Amino acid sequence: MNTILWATLMGLMAGGLGTISGGLITVWFGRLREGLLSVILGFSGGIMLSIICFDLIPEAIRVAGLPYGLLGLIGGAIMLTLVDLYIPHSHETAEDKKSHFIRAGILLAIGLTMHSLPEGLAVGTSFAVGHLLGLKLTLIIALQKFPEGMAIAAPLLLGGISRSRTVLYTFLAGLPMGPGALLGILIGGISPNILSVALGFAGGTMLFITCDSLIPDAHRLSQGHTATFGIVTGVIVGIIFSYLWPL
Repeated sequence: MNTILWATLMGLMAGGLGTISGGLITVWFGRLREGLLSVILGFSGGIMLSIICFDLIPEAIRVAGLPYGLLGLIGGAIMLTLVDLYIPHSHETAEDKKSHFIRAGILLAIGLTMHSLPEGLAVGTSFAVGHLLGLKLTLIIALQKFPEGMAIAAPLLLGGISRSRTVLYTFLAGLPMGPGALLGILIGGISPNILSVALGFAGGTMLFITCDSLIPDAHRLSQGHTATFGIVTGVIVGIIFSYLWPL
């Protein structure tokens, strides 16, 4: 299959299926226990850190040198910082009125939708390097999108939104990863220098999301050392991935 089409489809699948899975779990079973959710978030953050440090950034530096890789890394982190200033964070609201829950769910969906675009860019840029890195990142981001789907679904259900519409909204929130992946693979194919910057940019956005959302939320929900256990396990699994399937 054409690499551009494949990368776009992988972005759509990672985003849409990842968020809708979290939405379906919430609709059918309610929220997972905080300790388990803490492990999932920590694991996602740990494996993301590992892939960033041992795959994405080293590859960005190898392609065109340290300056280009660092330029992209810093640019990605700055861009996500600016985005985060204007969208709501994924923490739960303490409001108890239905209208407030609905508003919270919609704002979360908008915010996480905007986060999906740079995540898709990371997937597409990774496929520009090779299918192996692209598939690694696709699987990891799909896992990360699972709790995001839960975060969107919970307040919408409490606000009285129907189950079918709630599931639909969680699915739509992840779809921008498709266009993001398409943009990433097109940019990455222009030249080695641009590919290096794009890889660094993808790493910067992922690093920001991991440090600003995944790991703090894992510790916020932690029961005992569940967050730390998840993070350490994720890093170890990521190292094993990088060792068994080097680029």
